[in-house]
Amino acid sequence: MADLLDGLARLLDDRGHATYDPTGTSGDLFIESMPPTPDAAVGLWLYDGGEQDARNAYDTVRLQVRTRGGPDPRTSRTRAQAIYSELHGLAGVELADGTWLVLAAAIGTPAPMGPDSNGRHEHVVNFRLDVSAPTKHRSE
Repeated sequence: MADLLDGLARLLDDRGHATYDPTGTSGDLFIESMPPTPDAAVGLWLYDGGEQDARNAYDTVRLQVRTRGGPDPRTSRTRAQAIYSELHGLAGVELADGTWLVLAAAIGTPAPMGPDSNGRHEHVVNFRLDVSAPTKHRSE
């Protein structure tokens, strides 16, 4: 599923929500990490979507998007809200990595996580993603 994260990162970059560097050495959007810099950053993580259907060729996974800003909580909230608006309800899209995104649905709205140890506020929003995932025993 690392390719799915890359595809989502490229989508968010293409649509102006962050700057993604696939090498992970620059930009402000990161996969499965939130480095100490830059202050304003976005991190993407996948986590368990529950039991998968053994017959249908799609998987349901969950995506967590975490935004970090500065001392003003509105900075990270605004970015989280923009990403929420971009992804919630997005359907029928082929991502840059080749993954077919059937549907992205927010599990909630952006929520505050409070400031990190450096006083930079963070917000989080979670999504359920239905993605095409044919396997040897599940065809499209």
